[in-house]
Amino acid sequence: MAISNRLRFVPNRLVVISVASFLILFVLFHSLEPRRRAWSCKTLSSCLGGNHPPAYKHWDGVPLDFTVGKNERTLSDGTVFYHRHIVNTQPDILFQVLSRDSHSWSRDFRSTRRTIYDFLDMLVATDLDLTRVSLGLMTASREEFETAKEAVTPLPFARVALYYRENDGGGPATEIRYEDRHRPEVQRTRRGAIASARNYLTARSLQDEEHVVWVDADIVEFSKGLIQTMIAHARKREDVGILTALCRQTITPNYDKNAWSYSRDVPSIAGTVEVADMETAAQKLVDTRTYIDELIKGTTDDDIVPLDSVGGTILYLKASLVRQGINWPTSYVVGTTWDHEGWVGIESEGICYMASQLESGGNCFVLGGNHHVRHADWS
Repeated sequence: MAISNRLRFVPNRLVVISVASFLILFVLFHSLEPRRRAWSCKTLSSCLGGNHPPAYKHWDGVPLDFTVGKNERTLSDGTVFYHRHIVNTQPDILFQVLSRDSHSWSRDFRSTRRTIYDFLDMLVATDLDLTRVSLGLMTASREEFETAKEAVTPLPFARVALYYRENDGGGPATEIRYEDRHRPEVQRTRRGAIASARNYLTARSLQDEEHVVWVDADIVEFSKGLIQTMIAHARKREDVGILTALCRQTITPNYDKNAWSYSRDVPSIAGTVEVADMETAAQKLVDTRTYIDELIKGTTDDDIVPLDSVGGTILYLKASLVRQGINWPTSYVVGTTWDHEGWVGIESEGICYMASQLESGGNCFVLGGNHHVRHADWS
């Protein structure tokens, strides 16, 4: 009888061991694979492995014998530059991204930390033909620089420009701890440094592309057709020079508070602001401006809404504006005089002001309807 019971028990035990082994291997495969793709269990689909990297769908357009040229050198200012391009391609879109180090890619709740591979997966998921796309990336980490060179190898980007540039001279911005980056007292220094880095990457990487798209490293998802919609609006209307979209976070309906429209009915911010009133005007602007989650209520996916300021989480610019001198202000440009800077308009918040002064037009807009990007849960 005892032998019979044991014989009946063995298969049950084997089933348990087999199931446990499968679950362990499943978790290890998804969280410890060599390229360390971020694995999220936010949804049933992702828990069951439904968040595999998207497949690139445009290989039929890539010649089997395409020639790749690449080189690496140190520029005059000490920046290490890696360049790779496919011969006889003419890219018209330039994606740009800044990465301080491996932590810049962030992660989601219940997720392994993201890497540049996840960022590239996101670009593949746009369904753009990568032989029409350039990628410009700058990092302050030599390790990330080397990882990026490996990560871009399997994909047919028309052109890749990677830059390794250490933080300049240990200036004030480098002393700001990452967890303190959103404190009000460090914003002038921090955002000025970010603007400087963005300007450097643009000046180095932009060639003959028609469209420039900035994406923050901690953006993890685009809504379907987002980039194509931005380009379509820019081509349809001459006055559309800069476009952004709502940036969501899992627990935050509107994450990017640098995109807004100010009230023309508030004279203390719409007109000339005296030096003594600048601090008051800045606070009044914060209290009265309208953010994009309110501006796009009731709109459709075909609509765009005017803005006075944009954020940098996702930002489209016509390259022609950059060639006319539009850049990321490194100081407050609104209200500037000879003896002092202004009271608002640093980094992304000053681009719309600068572009609006061009005779050719370069107004800012936000996509309406359900267009959005999603920001990582945790940085």
